[in-house]
Amino acid sequence: MKTESLNKKICLFLAVLLTLGCLIFPPGEAAAFNKNTAVAISNDLSLETMKAKAFASLYFDSGEISFMSETAHDRFSVGNLVKLMTLYLTFEAVANGKTGLKSGVKVSKAAQQISVNRERVFLDSGKGEVITVEEAVIAVIAGSANDAAYALAEHISEADEETFVAMMNAKALELGLSDTHYCDSTGIKIIDDGQYTSAADLCMLSYRLVKDFPDILNYSRITSGMFVHTSTGQPDTQMQNSNALVYSGMLEGADGLLVGYSNADKYAQAASASIGGERVIAVVIGEETPERRAGELKYLLEYTSRCFETKELDKAGTYVRMISVKDGKSIKAKTCTGADFSYIANLTEKYTVEKKIVLDGKVTAPVSKGDIVGKVVYQKVYTDEEGEKQTEEIGSVDLLIDEDVDRANWFVRFLRKILSFLGLMEY
Repeated sequence: MKTESLNKKICLFLAVLLTLGCLIFPPGEAAAFNKNTAVAISNDLSLETMKAKAFASLYFDSGEISFMSETAHDRFSVGNLVKLMTLYLTFEAVANGKTGLKSGVKVSKAAQQISVNRERVFLDSGKGEVITVEEAVIAVIAGSANDAAYALAEHISEADEETFVAMMNAKALELGLSDTHYCDSTGIKIIDDGQYTSAADLCMLSYRLVKDFPDILNYSRITSGMFVHTSTGQPDTQMQNSNALVYSGMLEGADGLLVGYSNADKYAQAASASIGGERVIAVVIGEETPERRAGELKYLLEYTSRCFETKELDKAGTYVRMISVKDGKSIKAKTCTGADFSYIANLTEKYTVEKKIVLDGKVTAPVSKGDIVGKVVYQKVYTDEEGEKQTEEIGSVDLLIDEDVDRANWFVRFLRKILSFLGLMEY
């Protein structure tokens, strides 16, 4: 009977431990990651065979979404990825001088309580714990720490999380994230609570985070470490996140950003990498396993980097053509480009690039070398699905006069008018 009673107690203890483990770690997150499986998934992919519920990628220099699924604007619960906006507002506050990386952040009771049975670094308001902004950022990135994110929210807003959430939604509107709404700073709340975002919005937010605050990459490369509780002296807390692209070394150049999980939409991640010197961003939502999340991200990042390159079309001072100069000693003048021109070429598209000259009006002498007289407009020319010719402007530079042209004397101007009247010349 004593043995039976002991066995029941052990079973009860293990059941409680397992339950807590499932609360702290999403299913599968605590299990060993199989790098070989992830690489094999990546090697056997195409955009058409991606299994993510939604995905989007961005070639960094273009600043625009490069590839995305038809569901890229659908709304999902993404868990920890909500903290991307918490990080954005934190780095913005640092850049604006509102706080500093070494500034102290007081840990509140609310910050401590919100993280119970969830990812945390065990911040302790009861002991009056104070951490730095930088320590909180590292805890958010390396430990997915909800207590650190909540503490940042209170610190940056100088009030409470509700005030910070209003700041998050205002920033989302400013950045054009039309498929996003925030309800907390941590990602604990889900779509049923009114909190959601999309793959396209996460891709653009990740782009803006890296573009506006590139120092984020110094921290997003960190996937593990010890959180030292300096102000309380309590034991160090082990931090380990699930960004397999970085910690497993399966993608050279991978350097961020955050992983996420929700019961409804499973594994998600916003990733960044510098591949062959070209930065790319990719997001996946709704992956069934960590291996598929890593494998599909690896493919998407590498594919996007291969499909784009910067092409130089003209240098400043490149000859364009001769243009008419009214009343000039010479009736024509050379023109040239006023600046270098290059563009991001999508190597998967079929098109040609043509120049179009747009003058500001009639050019009348005298004119001097360097005068701006119009624009050189560069445009893609392609055939659409109906076989119709289409054009798309990709940029422009100033059109400059490339030689001095003095005004002709009155007799020459008079003679030209007569010849023009007789139809013998255009004037």
